[in-house]
Amino acid sequence: MSMGIGTNARNPDAGALAGSQMEIACGVWFTSTGNTMPKMLKYMDDDGTVHVVDNIRVMRQEKKYYCGIPIQEYRCSTVYGEREYLFRLYYYIDTGCWKLSWEG
Repeated sequence: MSMGIGTNARNPDAGALAGSQMEIACGVWFTSTGNTMPKMLKYMDDDGTVHVVDNIRVMRQEKKYYCGIPIQEYRCSTVYGEREYLFRLYYYIDTGCWKLSWEG
């Protein structure tokens, strides 16, 4: 016999997303096990210049729910010049949209 009222039956919610996000184009590789690995992204800055980031290192990924919306979150880094940049990629599962948020 199992006891409980079902409060832990739902997916945990991570709240609202922090920081600003920009829409991006993302090239991904699908592994043989069905995982999605971002390999390249393109974004446009405020001046209209298109930037390409192609040396993405995924440090961690997990499926989260932000305000009830399922999102695959990737914590990533890239090296440009001699500096490392940290960022997060968000894949909105329901809409197929990718967004980028720079850290620090």
